[in-house]
Amino acid sequence: MNSSYLIIGGGIFGVSTAYHLAQAYPEASIVLVDRSEEFPSPLAASHDFNKIVRADYGNSFYCQLALEARQAWTSDPLYSTFYHQSGLLNIDGTGLGKRIIRNYEDSKVHSKATIIGSDEMKFRYNGIFADANYRGVDEIFINPLSGWAEATLAVKAVVEKCRNSGVKFIQGDVTNLIFDDHDRCTGIKTTDGRTFSADKVILSTGAGTARLLAESSPEREDLQAGDRITAAAVVTGVVKLTSEQMERFKTSPAFIHSIDSILPPTPDGLLKFCVDVSFKNTSYHQKSGQMISAPPDSLDQDQHKIPNSLKNECHRVLVLTLARDGITPNQDFIISSHPCSRNLYIATGGSFHGWKFLPIIGKYVVQMLDGQLEPELQKRWAWNREQTGSAHERLLPQRELRDLL
Repeated sequence: MNSSYLIIGGGIFGVSTAYHLAQAYPEASIVLVDRSEEFPSPLAASHDFNKIVRADYGNSFYCQLALEARQAWTSDPLYSTFYHQSGLLNIDGTGLGKRIIRNYEDSKVHSKATIIGSDEMKFRYNGIFADANYRGVDEIFINPLSGWAEATLAVKAVVEKCRNSGVKFIQGDVTNLIFDDHDRCTGIKTTDGRTFSADKVILSTGAGTARLLAESSPEREDLQAGDRITAAAVVTGVVKLTSEQMERFKTSPAFIHSIDSILPPTPDGLLKFCVDVSFKNTSYHQKSGQMISAPPDSLDQDQHKIPNSLKNECHRVLVLTLARDGITPNQDFIISSHPCSRNLYIATGGSFHGWKFLPIIGKYVVQMLDGQLEPELQKRWAWNREQTGSAHERLLPQRELRDLL
């Protein structure tokens, strides 16, 4: 008998899981539901002009995982079309560059990563950083093998591959999960009254995970997300470059600083940068009696409704948007069965660094669904776990949206 799978959420985790399920079980029924009318979902954290693709982690585990993903970005035709090896530089005063290089050495992989001084930096990349303020900067990390990918186009290609493999994509705003008398999750219900059922229900709902669980069974404390995942957001700005500016910046690398990042321009001249100081949106959820951080209730989740205080953080831009994601306390993903409900699984928690794993993350979700995930990964990505260590700590939210209005 063929299994049936119901995936909620059309972001990286949901789409990658659908793809790998279709490859592993071509006869299975695989349905992905998202509130968006188009796929990939423009509300997902994965929907963007471009995203950085790197294995440059101080965290050795995610360095290894990202090396696996980078291999797919450079060699698999499904992904390599959208990948641009622009190089990456990181200015950080904590010794991160040396830790990254040590991780590459421990992994015994080919690496061109190096550390240079500010004087040498002024002559790199067509001199675009010559006039930068290097006060207090002793070391600059550079990796010419890192780069970026055309985000939305890459996800769209995977969506089409899924469709061709029989995956069904359905528009539906999910209001709650459905449970039977034995606390087994049997499916979902949407705002228009439709119900969908499956043998296995997978939540890849990112920033909306806590609210969905709270709406589904507000009386069940054991089902709630608690502090396991928080809806957080950062503000991003986009500048349209002139032809002269494009010529000057065409060889620029992806740039990461302690509080911001800048990506190389897209082929049509869009230069994106992010203020990497996140915030949450906490409010009281009356039904369940808990405080929850969740996106606003509007159809577009107020992605283009930017407070003046955030505009001032991103001045001199033409377009501003909010990029939301579900972030975990130690930025490890959640790829786990829910211990308090049979047939309910969680695959989410991108924590602002999950996008680059699009080619491979679904493989690990399938392993989890099949009970074949390695013990070390089960422990790291469990629903109930020790929240120790850090994969991307600087993006933990320390402020509230209401304080920025």
